[in-house]
This record gives sequence, C-alpha cells and structure tokens, in this order.
Amino acid sequence: MGLFWTHFSWAQVGLAFLAGIVICQLNIYLTTAVLHRGLCHGSVIYPAWLKRTVAVWLWFTACVPPLCWIASHLHHHTNSDTEEDPHSPHIKGFWRVVFLTWYYVPSYARSNWTYAEKRYLKAYTKERLVYFLDRPFVSKFNFHIQFFLSTALGPVFIAFWLPRLILYMVLSGFVNAVGHRYGKRNCNNLATDACTAFQKLFGYMIGGETLGHNYHHCFPKSSSFRPGAFDPGFWFATKILRGKPANVRG
Repeated sequence: MGLFWTHFSWAQVGLAFLAGIVICQLNIYLTTAVLHRGLCHGSVIYPAWLKRTVAVWLWFTACVPPLCWIASHLHHHTNSDTEEDPHSPHIKGFWRVVFLTWYYVPSYARSNWTYAEKRYLKAYTKERLVYFLDRPFVSKFNFHIQFFLSTALGPVFIAFWLPRLILYMVLSGFVNAVGHRYGKRNCNNLATDACTAFQKLFGYMIGGETLGHNYHHCFPKSSSFRPGAFDPGFWFATKILRGKPANVRG
C-alpha cells in the first residue's frame, strides 16, 4: 500500500477530488429526490427497485443509514425546533448542526428505535435489505472500512473520499442549520425560505432544499417545495428519475 503514497501525481489528486465533488452533488440530489421526497414523505412515487438502489448507493457512497435518516427526519417534522428535534439550530446551535447533523440523525433513531419503528417506519417492515444496511455494526463497518482504506491507499483516495463523504455531511448540516435560521417565513413555523442571492445559489446546490423549506414544513406532502417557481429537486425527481408526483399538498 505504500506504493500509493509514493507513486501519484497532483493531477491525479485533483481529478479524484473533482470526482468526489461530482458524486457528492449527485448524492445531494438523490437525497432530496428519493430519500426525502420519496421515502420520507411519499410525495414522489418511484418503482421499488429504484428506491432500493438509491438507498444502497447512498449507504455505500455517503454512509447514510436510510431508516435512521427517515425516522429522524419525520421526528424532526413532528417536533420541529423543540427540545425533541434531533437537529434544531435554535436548540443545539447553528455550527453544531452544520458539523454534527451526521451524528445527530443516527443518534436519535438508534436511541429511540422501538418508538421510531412503531411511529415512522411501519412502511418498511418487510424491507430486509434496507434493515440490514441500518444495522449499527453494518453502518459503522461501512464508514470505518472506507476511512481506513482511503487513508491507507494514499492521497488520491483521500482526495476522492473527502468531498464525497465529508462535504456531503457538511452540506446536509447546512440544510438543517440555514433552513431554520436565515431567510423568510411565510408560514407559521421556524423553517425559512431562501431570500438572498447567496441563499438561493446555495439552495440550487443542495437540490432546492432551502429554497422552499418554510413551505415544505407547512406542506410536507407537497412534491415541490416551490409551487409556481423552479425547484431543482422536483425537476430532478420528475424529469431525470421519472418519479410521479403524488399530488398531495398537505
């Protein structure tokens, strides 16, 4: 393995880093389109094979335990910006949510697994593959083996690992932090819709999640977070992945 630490070029490192960014960006859009709008809220309908494929892909490339993500997100909606919220910036602090959402999400779900199964995960009781991916040992093994292999195999692999996984974690944290702290509120909840140019640019980067976050908390079953305006996550879900909107607003 020492060979990979001594025989590499900075061009290879740069290309690996760019490849990691591309996969991170793809995963952000897959998260909003399938994991969030499809598996969590059922607002976009996909074939079962596509949902399972995306769940496996996100588990493998971004170390996302799908059932933990679903349970924590639905609990977040039920208890938004209260002490029960797994990742409210008003309770835990803005920067903690930015950098530690990846920890808060599985921590809530695993600490309240029996309740989460009964309340949020009934639709997945027969999904053996998804349950297998969510086992604590399996999830931790996936993360640790990727970390140690990337470190052992040298700069090119580290450059591929960092944006693919770490950048994805930070961007996910930014969604939860910015989307409940900065922006405008048209509906009566503490989530925010992006309003400045920078906020909107960031919103496009993360699949539209913060472009209509306040609206989404009012109408979580809506497949679009910006009815009447362009929502990149909705476009990706319906035009690229060919998902069908459930046509439910509330």
